Amino acid sequence: MAGREADTRWPDGEPRLPRPQTGELSADSVYFFMWPGWRDELESNRWHWSKRWARRLPVVLIQPELAAGEAVCAIPEPRLENVDLLSIEQRSVTAQDWLVTGLRQAGQIAGHMRARGHQCPLFWFYNPHFVVPYALLPSRGRVFHATENYFDFPDLKDDFPDGLAFLNCYRYAIESSDLAICCSSGIADSLARNTRRTEFLTLPNGCDFLKYSKPAATRGDWPARFADWQQTDRRVAVFAGGINNRLDFALIETLVARHSELGFVFAGPVELEPLSAAQLSWERVQRALNVCVLGRIPTEDLPALYWCCDVGFIPYRTDLPMIVENGFPLKALEMAAAGLPVVATLMKPLREVAGAVTVARDAEAFCGALSNQSRRIRSTAERKVAEQICRAYDYDLLFERMANALATQIGDHQCRPADLAALVERIGLDCYNEGIGRLGQIHCVFGSSPVRSRARTSILYRIGALLGKNFPRVRQRGQCRSGDLIGDA
Repeated sequence: MAGREADTRWPDGEPRLPRPQTGELSADSVYFFMWPGWRDELESNRWHWSKRWARRLPVVLIQPELAAGEAVCAIPEPRLENVDLLSIEQRSVTAQDWLVTGLRQAGQIAGHMRARGHQCPLFWFYNPHFVVPYALLPSRGRVFHATENYFDFPDLKDDFPDGLAFLNCYRYAIESSDLAICCSSGIADSLARNTRRTEFLTLPNGCDFLKYSKPAATRGDWPARFADWQQTDRRVAVFAGGINNRLDFALIETLVARHSELGFVFAGPVELEPLSAAQLSWERVQRALNVCVLGRIPTEDLPALYWCCDVGFIPYRTDLPMIVENGFPLKALEMAAAGLPVVATLMKPLREVAGAVTVARDAEAFCGALSNQSRRIRSTAERKVAEQICRAYDYDLLFERMANALATQIGDHQCRPADLAALVERIGLDCYNEGIGRLGQIHCVFGSSPVRSRARTSILYRIGALLGKNFPRVRQRGQCRSGDLIGDA
């Protein structure tokens, strides 16, 4: 009996679904090249993937958050077993420093690898500002995980000062990876249009089905905040997530005003500019008698919250292509796994899970759908369809699909840098030459003391060619200028 029980749980104690055979991956660690802010973000897609990798290999979440010259800091992630948080230097302030900063970052990451004895790492990539260490450090395999489509973000061509193109770093990372994973079909379509890559693995955001699918006991004081609604049998609609500029506050005001019979519960941190139109609208919403704002609650309480409610709603803006074309928020299937009917604004990828989520084409349709949706009146057939979808999108199964695809893709590759000539092509010869000219300033920080290590760096990261000459493929392009490469897909 004890053995049978162990077989139904992961090493971290969570229940597991039956899974297919995983492809073999001869790596000894996984390094996540992340955006800063991990400690404060909600339980995200990155959380689910790092947790599952950590069941198999040591995971390192790289946080670019230190000023130049600060000592590297590595500490265990207290919420996830077998996961380290590695704090290294933040991105360069000016484009002229991009290569120097990238080499220092590479040195800091390699120092952690040496200290931990990691000789065959797998790289998992999110942040295009990390493109230099991502390319230069040898790796068993590289995975680009596209949770956002930056080609649809406004004004990103100005993200790097002095003309260094953020989007070209983005392109290079996508094109140089062994596997590119997209969180929605919309992201995959856009990346195919805007890069030279043609093959993508679409793995939408999923859910921990077994975590959300059973009623959970409530705890803390938040249930008392809307207990009177439940006692009077009032239907309760719930939104859990960041209260930020992705929300359609005009729609929210309309819903709250039109559906006075509904109680609206909001759970999540507020991230709005003071005195902005969105902030002022949010303040009006909070004053409504049928609105309860819980603030941020522990993520482990979300299943209990959903089981206290009748319908989930996701009122995102429909004037932003980055949302309409690419959006597939985690909360959609998490709510559905908890037995909630879910109503969402137009996000085209959500149409693929129509049995679990109702996608409203406009505000009027959203109001209509919300008025007659409730777990209390949902048919058995509707519940079964939603459950089948949520089971199919369970993160354990998505992880196995990824692992099999990655094992096939990297085959018997040895640890190696990426294609450095392609990096120079993408960022532009001017930026490359400018960066080479500044290499005399390089300092890498190991432990608590800075070590001057230019020669050591060129050997350690196998980048003698990068430091010493222009690549033949780049020279063949003639006098390339960085401006010629901006926007070149």
